[in-house]
Amino acid sequence: MGKAIKELSKSNKRITFHNFKLNTVDSLKPSLVIDFSSPDCLSGILEVCISQKLPLLTGTTGFTARHHEMLKKAQEIIPILVASNMSIGIASLKKSIEKFLTTSQEPLLCNLVEIHHRKKLDTPSGTALEILRFLEKFPENKIKTPISVNAHRCGSVFGIHRVEFQSSKEIIFFQHIANSRDIFAAGAIAAAKWVESNQPGLYNFGDFLAKKL
Repeated sequence: MGKAIKELSKSNKRITFHNFKLNTVDSLKPSLVIDFSSPDCLSGILEVCISQKLPLLTGTTGFTARHHEMLKKAQEIIPILVASNMSIGIASLKKSIEKFLTTSQEPLLCNLVEIHHRKKLDTPSGTALEILRFLEKFPENKIKTPISVNAHRCGSVFGIHRVEFQSSKEIIFFQHIANSRDIFAAGAIAAAKWVESNQPGLYNFGDFLAKKL
């Protein structure tokens, strides 16, 4: 993801990127930190961000309760945006589902499917879990529980997320397909500019979109 962000920003002379190394941050004087790494790196990243008062945008997935507690404490000092998916398309997908469910006349069976490349470690994906939490907010007169979740790892797929609804008469599905990492990189750059100007706190991609759209 770092390579995609750098490549997409080449045309913008106002943006300069440096590889994040704990022992060189002081001399680089960055304005914020963008993190797409591993949950194991979070402690060191937060330590530097807090000491330098640097805003943090992280798209890392697989955080545990311990990691979320670390983020919760850090947000008292610096602005942090945490998002498992930085695609405006996923936000649009959720809006379309919400609109559809308002018209539903019967409880629906729901199946969530996600497909990613073989090298993706976390399963289900962070985006799938985000969509699941979104779906679980609807009452049982809209979506029957439990919601089925199926994760697949194959080939070099950047990301497919499909939500299927089944009624007594039909099957309807909503799907988002990422053909390139550029959609996530573009979202990350735009959100990074936004979080940089915010007060300390814990934000999500929806907070950014609420101001943008």
